[in-house]
Amino acid sequence: MSKNTVDVVLIGGGIMSATLGTLIKQVEPNWTIQIIEARDTVATESSNAWNNAGTGHAALCELNYMPEAADGSMNPAKAIDINEQFQLSRQWWSSLVKAGVLSDPKRFINATPHMTFVQGEKNVEFLRHRFEILK
Repeated sequence: MSKNTVDVVLIGGGIMSATLGTLIKQVEPNWTIQIIEARDTVATESSNAWNNAGTGHAALCELNYMPEAADGSMNPAKAIDINEQFQLSRQWWSSLVKAGVLSDPKRFINATPHMTFVQGEKNVEFLRHRFEILK
């Protein structure tokens, strides 16, 4: 029985493995990469856009990244950190377009409007407070 040796094993054939695999190939072009996917096709579970994980986002509309503490304060650190990561991802994807790795960015990423909707006076006030902190 022959054993295959690989340098990197990526679990799942979604956007994160595709991104990491591309980055690894840029840094270590001679490394071998194996992707293990449980489903019949890639990017159909967490990376599926209907599951929201296949979307890159700025993290400014997702309320769970900035919950209100018991004293009414809100810490924007997590939302800002995720936003900065997304901006770096956008820069990296742009570099891939310039390098010819991605030929048509419209097939890969599309900007879409994003908003947060809440109901009730308490939730509206929460959203206003959150907006003031993030602006």
